[in-house]
Amino acid sequence: MQERSAVRVVPRNPITVALQEAGAPFAYGVVANISEGGACIWTNARLEPGRSLALRLSFPKGSQPVQADGVVIWVEAESQTTAEGLRYGIQWSGQTPGRSERLTRMITAAA
Repeated sequence: MQERSAVRVVPRNPITVALQEAGAPFAYGVVANISEGGACIWTNARLEPGRSLALRLSFPKGSQPVQADGVVIWVEAESQTTAEGLRYGIQWSGQTPGRSERLTRMITAAA
């Protein structure tokens, strides 16, 4: 099993996310856990591993959504679908220093 590169945080309060693939409408979900390296997201959207996404994360007490870019790196087996949808593993990609710093601050505050 591969070791994680960052500590995962299970948020105390819900973090919602708007996801968008190029040329597709927004989909919505909830963050199951999050770190400086990526996030696990519950959504009813159908996402394929390897696909790039633009994400807007809405943190509790955050005045503005945090923008992030990511790549789908895994999807839970279809047999594991629940009322919340499927779980997807997202790895952050192409983060600018400003975005990365803000995301880190928000993750720390969500713990």
